[in-house]
Amino acid sequence: MHSTDKIAILMATYNGEKYICQQIDSILSQTCKDWELYIHDDGSTDNTIAVVESYVEKYPNKIHLIDGKSTGGAKYNFFYMFGQVEAPYYMTCDQDDVWLDKKIELTYDKMLTIENKADVPCLVYTELRVVDSELNTIADTMSGYQSLDCHKRTINQFILQNSVTGCTMMVNRALRDKMLRITDIDNTIMHDWWAALVAAQFGKTAFIDEPTILYRQHGDNSLGALGINKLSYIVRRVWQKKQIQESMRLGRLQAREFAKTYNLPADSLAVRYAALEGKSRRVRQRFYKENDMYKTGTMRRLGQAVWG
Repeated sequence: MHSTDKIAILMATYNGEKYICQQIDSILSQTCKDWELYIHDDGSTDNTIAVVESYVEKYPNKIHLIDGKSTGGAKYNFFYMFGQVEAPYYMTCDQDDVWLDKKIELTYDKMLTIENKADVPCLVYTELRVVDSELNTIADTMSGYQSLDCHKRTINQFILQNSVTGCTMMVNRALRDKMLRITDIDNTIMHDWWAALVAAQFGKTAFIDEPTILYRQHGDNSLGALGINKLSYIVRRVWQKKQIQESMRLGRLQAREFAKTYNLPADSLAVRYAALEGKSRRVRQRFYKENDMYKTGTMRRLGQAVWG
């Protein structure tokens, strides 16, 4: 178990030797220095570990390599690290992006403005600039590129759709503790979505409408940004009935896990949303209307209306 009184940055790595130096260097260049970086590798077969160890040797009081076997994927890796580090605040970090120099400062300042009590779960996340592998701009904002409404942060919205990108978020200790009450991580979609659900249900969320990160898109991304207004995306999604239905099913499964984990009452939104599994399209659409639950973006709304 690791412990710090600073902001704990949790970085999940897997075969990331190509870009990880740029990511770590951008953290070292932050205006806010009150942090420690914790890295857990998920079984890399390239030189990622050697690169990380060189940074650990050079910055032993700032950068740490967490021991532990492979977890089997990004969400498991992040949940594992949350359980391995004790800290007042946490940020999650990918291995292939570039943090702009005021990312930590801006996020931490916003956290302090909403966290009036230490026992209230709080989450802050920010805008991103989408870039290609050479850091050339693809889109000035992630929200515009993906047609996300990051100002709509009710539990109704987060149960249906996540707008939190994990590599931009900061959570406080209260939120981390509540997140880790989960018993079956398999039933979550991603760690950031789970964090958003918990914060929206039990605490506070805030969004910084300014890019703090260069969100790199390349062929090896575990997850990435899709331009949902691009013609290629539109044509592909129109015919993806099974994929849309599976996405909605996984969302209902996550809602069921959420309700079970926190023992939510039968009339809670999460319980009622999970109960839509197996119901007719007519029943589901009536539920969305009654609870003002609609995905953002024209194509997502269309997919929800036709197949959701």
